[in-house]
Amino acid sequence: MGDRFYEAQIRATGTCPGAPLSTRRRKKVAWTDEEKQEAIDAYLEANPTPETSTEIVKAIADNMGQSPNGVRMVLIKKEVYVKQAPAASASKGNGGSGGGRVSKQASQEALSAALTEAGVEIDADIVSKLTGKAAVYFTQVVEKLAG
Repeated sequence: MGDRFYEAQIRATGTCPGAPLSTRRRKKVAWTDEEKQEAIDAYLEANPTPETSTEIVKAIADNMGQSPNGVRMVLIKKEVYVKQAPAASASKGNGGSGGGRVSKQASQEALSAALTEAGVEIDADIVSKLTGKAAVYFTQVVEKLAG
């Protein structure tokens, strides 16, 4: 049977054999002014901070049956949303000192200098195989042990 038959049956009865019932989407109703105000009031009552803002939005969304992004957009449009603080840089470059990127060769040279100051014989083959982060780490260890 053709698509025309199935479409006619769906229009007439609302269903037909083999019709995918689970893929039907319900149309979301837009936010009403009362719902928007309810979300804003609930958010402000929770005293949001940058650390707790996202959890508060998720809780409000669950209570209202809305998506967290929808609640967040309502709050942003009304200019009451407290943004989460930007995350700290994932790259710790200088062994956690936050000084940015250091070249592999520069960190290996710093390690060689620290080992020389500590009176240790340098094996250039091993030092050349270290990554930049490893060289920075071992430089700090050697300086701490020597100092």
